[in-house]
Amino acid sequence: MEKAYKVVVADIDRTLRDGPEFGEINRKAMIELHNRGVLLGLASGRPLWQHLMEHAQEWGLGFPFDFIIGLNGGEIYDLSTDSVQKINLLQPDTIKKIILGMEPSQCNPFIYREGYMLARWDDELLRASAERNRNESRIVRNIEEFWEEPVGKIMYRTRTVEEMDRDVVPLARSIEDEVFFSFKTRVDLLEFQDRRNNKGNAVKEFCRHHGISMEDVMAFGDAENDMEMMEMAGYSVCLCNGMPENKAIADAVTEYPAAEDGFGRWLFDHYL
Repeated sequence: MEKAYKVVVADIDRTLRDGPEFGEINRKAMIELHNRGVLLGLASGRPLWQHLMEHAQEWGLGFPFDFIIGLNGGEIYDLSTDSVQKINLLQPDTIKKIILGMEPSQCNPFIYREGYMLARWDDELLRASAERNRNESRIVRNIEEFWEEPVGKIMYRTRTVEEMDRDVVPLARSIEDEVFFSFKTRVDLLEFQDRRNNKGNAVKEFCRHHGISMEDVMAFGDAENDMEMMEMAGYSVCLCNGMPENKAIADAVTEYPAAEDGFGRWLFDHYL
C-alpha cells in the first residue's frame, strides 16, 4: 500500500481485542504508527468514563491517544485541547418513548449515567456487564428515573440470539422515528441513539478541527456501529470475526481475528 494515512482509528471490543487482553503485536503496531506521526484514535460505544481514557496506559503504549470517541459518536475527546464534546443526547421525552415502547419485549433496559450504569431490574446480564466493564450498576426505584435527564444511548441485551432477532429487533424497528434509531453492536446487544450520531461523523468532526480529509483516515471495525466510520474513511478494514455487513463494505478483511491480534498483524503484513 503506497498511500500514507494521517489518522488510524479503531473500534475496541472484538476489533482491537476479544476479551480483557490487548496483544503484543497490536501494541507494537500502534507504537510504530505513532512513531511515524500518525494520529491514533479509539472509537467505542462505551462512555468515556468507562476506562476509555485509561487504555493507552493499560496497554503500555507510552503515549496517549490523540482522540477518543465514546457513545458511538456522542462524545469526542481531543488530546490537543484536552476537551470533551457531548453531542446530540437523547432527550427525556425520547427516552420515555423508547423505554415504554420496548416494554412488550420484557427485556431489561440499560442506560449510562456519569460513573455508573442504570437498569430496570437486577439480572445476570446486568451483573455480567458490570463485571466485564468494571463499573457500578444501579436499579431504578421507579421507571421515571430513566428519563430524568438526557442520556447518550439506551441498550437492550438478550440471553440468546434468537430472542434478539425474534422479539427485540422487530419491536425496536417499529418504534423508531425521525429522531432516533436502533442497531446491533453484537448479536445479543441492541442500542438506541440519536440519528445524527455515529462514529463516522465523530471522526469527521475531529478531522475537521485538524484540517484533515476523511480520505486520509484508515478505520478498523467489526459491527453495525462501525459501518458509517468504515464507509466514510479513505480506507477501511474489517476484522475477520466481524459481521457480514461490515465485511461487505470494507476495503480489506484481516486474516486473523481480534483474539489473535488481527489489527496489528494486518498492519504489519499490508501497511507498515
